[in-house]
Amino acid sequence: MIRVGLSELIVIVMLIGVCLVVTLWIWTLWRDRRREVHRRRIAIQCRICNCTYALPKKSPLVSNCPSCGSKNQRGALEPI
Repeated sequence: MIRVGLSELIVIVMLIGVCLVVTLWIWTLWRDRRREVHRRRIAIQCRICNCTYALPKKSPLVSNCPSCGSKNQRGALEPI
């Protein structure tokens, strides 16, 4: 049997907690970046009124803006 004092046990539990928080933080950042990349792939920005709208990937390359009705071509949005 391994003998562990109270102070060592507290340190071990704290390290496990910190590792869990850091892992969840990194996972959340990764998930948010994936979602943003997906949003940018399906987003179209109108060249006339600057309205941003989303269309499914299988829609045609040219679409009408829901605000002003002008025709826009699908293309990736520029990063912020």
